Amino acid sequence: MVNKLANVREGEIFAIPLFLSDRSDLERFKKSDFSGENKKFAYCRIIKDLGGGGILIEVFTLIDGLSPEIEDIIQSGRLFPPIAINGLGIYKKRWPKVGQQEKYDCEIDSHFSQIQLVLPALPHEKPRLWQNGQEKFISFEESKDYEEWTVWLSSHLEKRIIESLKARGINI
Repeated sequence: MVNKLANVREGEIFAIPLFLSDRSDLERFKKSDFSGENKKFAYCRIIKDLGGGGILIEVFTLIDGLSPEIEDIIQSGRLFPPIAINGLGIYKKRWPKVGQQEKYDCEIDSHFSQIQLVLPALPHEKPRLWQNGQEKFISFEESKDYEEWTVWLSSHLEKRIIESLKARGINI
């Protein structure tokens, strides 16, 4: 039996603190670490646990405090294409759970079969495009058009979110 780092369910929504990106990924947190008017969060929804490939999530554009409405999060749209995380931020309680989308269906709500990620090329091979559990070889040039399959650490993803928001002219 495999011992999983983080037990997650499809449709769960977690708050991603945008004020901890300089703290260790191994540090544990408690609820009081997240209180305060000036604490801002991004939000992600679990699409699917891909086992050794990470936990597939989508990050939303809404930036708010710790208790937004689930529907407001979902309606805000994706900040960037879905990515994989290692789950340590959830396991260490760095990313608090804020809710669960009722009757979540990864295909209907997140268009799972349309998600595309590029697996880096192995020696003497081309990159592979992953979609809906299937892989096909693509050129190096084509691979630049897709999100690379990287299993993100929590602090690295927090930094990416902050950079993506700044690129959109949103300072937090």
